[in-house]
Amino acid sequence: MKRIPIDWPNRQHSSTVCVGGLDWHVQLAGKGPVVLLLHGTGSSTHSWSDLIPLLENDAQVIVPDLPGHAFTLGGKLEDLKLDEIAHSLQLLIDHLGIEAPSIVVGHSAGAPLALRFAVAALKPPKLVIALNPSFIPPPAVYTSFFGPMLGPITRSSTLSSLLASLSPSLGMVDRLLDSTNTILPEARRVYYRKLFERSDHVRGSMNFMAAADIQKVLEEANLYQGKLICVLGNQDAWIPVKPLEKIIRDYFPAAEILKWEGGHIMHELESIKVAQLILRGMTELKD
Repeated sequence: MKRIPIDWPNRQHSSTVCVGGLDWHVQLAGKGPVVLLLHGTGSSTHSWSDLIPLLENDAQVIVPDLPGHAFTLGGKLEDLKLDEIAHSLQLLIDHLGIEAPSIVVGHSAGAPLALRFAVAALKPPKLVIALNPSFIPPPAVYTSFFGPMLGPITRSSTLSSLLASLSPSLGMVDRLLDSTNTILPEARRVYYRKLFERSDHVRGSMNFMAAADIQKVLEEANLYQGKLICVLGNQDAWIPVKPLEKIIRDYFPAAEILKWEGGHIMHELESIKVAQLILRGMTELKD
């Protein structure tokens, strides 16, 4: 636990768990049906920090730092593929001795991961909620920002260390956050800055993005038989609504599509709406 900063959101719910070759940082709170929250590329448990208190009276919430990210250690760069991470998540849940998640919520790249987890699970979740899901290639801002360095970073710890050390002085993280069209308050930006000062987080995030096989997720979309709700931000500058909506209708024709006002990280500012959506799903699953 020493590696988790004292001021990290919901640290009282944090624990470190070694299983399957990974030293996980995971937050577990509440009692009831299990809800698994999966953050996107470059993020961490902090992305859900305001949501956990809204759910813990009605659900058992499990929130991990994904392999390669934040305070989960031991992830090999070659293992940061969606199917590998989905398998590792199942090992973590089994080790914790909790029930299979009935709802999985994924943001951005966490959404295709949620679907791969659902397909592989022995007891699939009945509902997957995808918030601004990355069902299309990475945004232009990512490729222009990190693209020239992405290949070398996947091989070089020196380059990722350099990028991490330069990040604060160049204001890179704030520029990246602003490009999402979600204007996060300073109180939330500070966590992203802390994360991107860590070379292992930079390297893991970029490898996770590079390894995501979105086409496989789409081609095997019919393997998931549960309900899918996709929430799209009308102002999302990273994953534009129109092409994303077409992909969803083509590959997930039964999905419920909701459109909210907001950018790519809107869920961090709309925790109440996200909580209401999850709680509505829990109620419908009981019926």
